Parts: sequence; structure tokens; C-alpha cells
Amino acid sequence: MKTIPLALGLLLWPLLAAAQPRTVDVPHSEQTIGSWLLTCATDPMTDAQTCRMRHKLWIVVPSESRPGLALEVQLRFDQLVPAITVRDLSLSNALSGLLTLTATAQLRFDGNPMLELPCSLEGSTVACTPAKADAAIAAEQLAKAHTVLVRFRAIGNLPLPVPDEPLALDLDRTQEALARYRTAGPAAEPATPWLGPDLKDTVERLLRGVGIPLGPAQPNSGK
Repeated sequence: MKTIPLALGLLLWPLLAAAQPRTVDVPHSEQTIGSWLLTCATDPMTDAQTCRMRHKLWIVVPSESRPGLALEVQLRFDQLVPAITVRDLSLSNALSGLLTLTATAQLRFDGNPMLELPCSLEGSTVACTPAKADAAIAAEQLAKAHTVLVRFRAIGNLPLPVPDEPLALDLDRTQEALARYRTAGPAAEPATPWLGPDLKDTVERLLRGVGIPLGPAQPNSGK
């Protein structure tokens, strides 16, 4: 008699194995506007749409073994500002992401003075964006520029090969792309970066303490 439940179980196993929750596809859209790529995803639970805007050319092209480095546009202080990002850092690369807090991305739009973009770690993304005092001028220059020079300076064993010299990206139809991006729905600004300037100062002191040269210490500007 014991063989009956066993045989019944073997017969029902394929049906039980097949009865699994289905993965829900997340609707995506993508469009190219001049030199920009606008991608949007719709949350199947809320129907809310979240979009990202980045330059169609990568600063560092991503691969299966490493993330990419990109010029993006993000919402900061109610301004659409330029950002340098490294997204989707793995846990093993998180410490490298932490080291980028000692870094600063640098941008120069056309012939304007260089802009410094301090970096912070937001979840699995390193995001370098203008400080509040520079957000308005960065947004204005981004909208009008034809070319931007990009340089990313950091210490530590970064998970991607960052060029030492500035790279140039041509910009086209930026104002049109920005208008579509704002209408489509840019990702909300993070309330507080996970790791920001205060921790950056701590990390710099620790690294100096173990003999890693970072250059002369900078006074706190109080921004």
C-alpha cells in the first residue's frame, strides 16, 4: 500500500513543478534624441514610469565582468544636471565604490570654466553630481553646450579602466532631450546619499593615515 502514495506523487510531480509564480515583464521604452538615449520603465504594480537619460556613447563601455562609466542627466535640487555614474556595482566591488568617495569627476562644457562633481555612493551606484551651489550653472551649461570634456579622478582599485586624460563627447539636441526627459519622468532625487561628503572626509583621513598620498588636504568650504 505504501507504493500507492509514492506512485501518485511521481505522477503529480510534473504538475506541481510546473505550478510556479510567473515572472512579470516590466514594460520598457527607448528612444534616441540627438546624442542622448532616453530609456523608461513602467512599474507593473503602480504604473509609475521612471526614466533615465544618458549620452549614447559610454565613457567606459560595460562588459560582463565590469560596470560602465557614463555621462547621465539626473534631477538634483529641481535641476536637470550632468552626472557621471557607475551603476550596478557588485558587492565585491562595493569597497572600490567606496574609494571613489575620494574622487571627483570633472566636466568642462565648451569654453566654460571646469566644474567639479563630488561623488557619493547611492545603493549600488556611484553618482558624481554638482554641489547645490553649482547645480543651476551646471544645468544651464549642459543645455547650451556643443561639447563636453570629461575626466574622472580616483584612487584605489576601481572595477573599471578609467582613462587618465580627458575624453570629449559631442552634444546634440540636448534641450529637446531634456524637455522630453522632464515630461517623461526622471528618477526621483535620493533623499540622502548612502555615503557622502562627511564620510568622504573620514575615508581620506584614514587613507592618509596608512600612508596613501592624496595630495594636500582641502579646507572645508562649508557648502
